[in-house]
Amino acid sequence: VDTFLLFATKRGLKPEDVSPPSEQLICEFAVSFAGKVAGATARTYVSAVKKWVIRRGLVWNGGPRLDQVLKGVNRHTPETSVQEERSPVKIEYLKILMQDKEGDEGFRRCRNAAAMLLFFGQMRAVEALPRSSAVESYPKSLPHVRDLAEPNGDGAHSLHLPKTKTQQVRGEKVIITPNGTEVDPIRALRKHIATNRLGQDDPLFAFRTRDGRMEVLSKSMFLSMCNKTWSTHGVPRITGHCFRIGGTTHYLLAGVSPDIVKALGRWKSDAFLHYWRNLDQLATIHVGDQARHILRTR
Repeated sequence: VDTFLLFATKRGLKPEDVSPPSEQLICEFAVSFAGKVAGATARTYVSAVKKWVIRRGLVWNGGPRLDQVLKGVNRHTPETSVQEERSPVKIEYLKILMQDKEGDEGFRRCRNAAAMLLFFGQMRAVEALPRSSAVESYPKSLPHVRDLAEPNGDGAHSLHLPKTKTQQVRGEKVIITPNGTEVDPIRALRKHIATNRLGQDDPLFAFRTRDGRMEVLSKSMFLSMCNKTWSTHGVPRITGHCFRIGGTTHYLLAGVSPDIVKALGRWKSDAFLHYWRNLDQLATIHVGDQARHILRTR
């Protein structure tokens, strides 16, 4: 917002002159980023201004014209601002974690369960892991053991997420199914909860230290320990979102219908397509299957 106000000041405009800003001014502000930063960065600046305007009870004048301008700015993203695609977590990475015996058993089981839930549940790390490891500061917006429902007839569990990126009030539900392999998320969760003696009101990903104290697995601790283990196996550095896109790619490569994967992963609009990986293999699986189905029905 300060960047926008400075931009307006340089054009001889006062705060009252941009309350609210015209679409022309917003478009000029967006254009000022062309060739300097990534299109996504420019869109973030504009979104911040939009929130500022709406928060003050004013009308936001951005419309179709602004959308076209932002698309143009994106096309002029400098090469230096283009980030490499994040590498998705793979099943092989989860197996490495399962074979790792470093550290206390309680922590390992907690870490492994979290990794499998994020992967197979196509979850964002921030939906399950807090910033702090202190139990007393664990936020109500993150899941507790009680949020994990009893299994259905097929052994699948649903996990209620109190608050997510797209559902801030009602939250959302994640479906976790057993797979009967060494990286079975249901088995990992059960072993984690039993080993760490967690009660219904405890944070879902808490663990017991050697002296019996309870700590919460924070996001930074989780990623740090995962990357420490994987680094000795040549695995590139992983971020929290890599689990989500890894799970999505895994299901697609397994032949699960894209519509089902999208629904299970709670993907919205075209963001789902943006994070597809191994597109050449996916085309062979899904387009090939569809073509064979058409030929068989003729």
